[in-house]
Amino acid sequence: MFKLRLSLLAAVCALSMPFVLAQDEKPKPEPAKPQASVASKSAKFGTVKAADGSVTKALKATDLAGAKKLVGKDGAFEGTVVKVFSPSSNGLVILNFDKNYRNALTAVLRVKNYADFPDMQSLKGKHVLISGKFEDFKGSSEVVLTKPDQVKLIVE
Repeated sequence: MFKLRLSLLAAVCALSMPFVLAQDEKPKPEPAKPQASVASKSAKFGTVKAADGSVTKALKATDLAGAKKLVGKDGAFEGTVVKVFSPSSNGLVILNFDKNYRNALTAVLRVKNYADFPDMQSLKGKHVLISGKFEDFKGSSEVVLTKPDQVKLIVE
């Protein structure tokens, strides 16, 4: 009789376990909409001449050592956008300035600011000046974009 009760108890526990586990699981957040789908139609990136002091004094996007010295401070860097990357969650957009993103600075746009910016994909292949506060992200320097005027197209 004892073995029957124990078997019955084990069966009930086994059948109820998926329900208990399902209650403990947190629902996965919905992926954000791609930045291009919510991008501002009226906002424009500014321009700056290549000979302007703000460009000539800016760090090169590949100057990682110089960028580390600017962490926590305002500054600027210039380079050509090689890739506009967004993870599958669409939670941010990253501007890469080298094929291997580890070899250059990055500029990051977070989802909460997507609608304030023009379509970031339009920057691919463009020579730009990025300005703002340099931040450390896991040992790498980056500039977080919060306003469109932090991105300027460099023209001759």
